Amino acid sequence: MPKPIEIRTARLTLRPVLASDDERLFVLFADWEVIRWLSSPPWPYTRADMQSFVRAQADAAAADAETRLAIVADDEPIGVIGVRMRPAGHLQRGAGPNVGYWLGRPYWNRGYMTEALAGVAAYAFATLPHDAIYCGAFVGNDASLRVQEKVGFVRDGETSLHSRPRGATFPHINTMMTRKFESR
Repeated sequence: MPKPIEIRTARLTLRPVLASDDERLFVLFADWEVIRWLSSPPWPYTRADMQSFVRAQADAAAADAETRLAIVADDEPIGVIGVRMRPAGHLQRGAGPNVGYWLGRPYWNRGYMTEALAGVAAYAFATLPHDAIYCGAFVGNDASLRVQEKVGFVRDGETSLHSRPRGATFPHINTMMTRKFESR
């Protein structure tokens, strides 16, 4: 996905993470109930971790192949959604865009993540040549799987994935959405 981008949905703006998002995102992200469902952040999560994350987003020369966007509602960042290109043979079949996300707990159960994921999926299919977009969730993260299903992702097998915050490997449900489904 090209940088910088901005995606607008009915209630949200998805835009590049800004240096000024640091404090707000830290308060929302340094929450075990958010981080425990993710694979890569450290735990405990520190302010220095968030500052490093925000700085890396501003570094256009960074070698990171992931586009991360702040999910903004009412002019406040409430989470982050990212798309990275997944090489063939990674967790799921085929190569292509892989979406990951998190939302601050005060914003759960309001439809924000469904709206953000739908916006990113539509943008990806409109701008990328791939016929599928991949996502997934650790077993037990039923809310995330429901979000994906509402947007049109279907289950595409199960693997094991290491969770850095939990310090072990856990079952992970892979999902995918095809261009054919998205265009209906």
